[in-house]
Amino acid sequence: MRQVTLNIPENQFSFFMKLVCSLNFVQVNDSEQVEDKLSPEQKETWALINTGFEELKEVQEGKRKARPVKALLDELDAS
Repeated sequence: MRQVTLNIPENQFSFFMKLVCSLNFVQVNDSEQVEDKLSPEQKETWALINTGFEELKEVQEGKRKARPVKALLDELDAS
């Protein structure tokens, strides 16, 4: 068996995984297996990154409102 590593754009990943998993001759290593190998600090960072991507997706879908970075910086400066 041969192994291939691919870089897939985040917005196409779900489609790509559905496509690849539909092929009966392809074995997909579950990303959870990779997460099991992370240190606690890496797991925390990974969770924060995933949360950020989920929030971005919600903004793009119109389920969440975004605010300009300037407004955030102004708010932080006022504190």
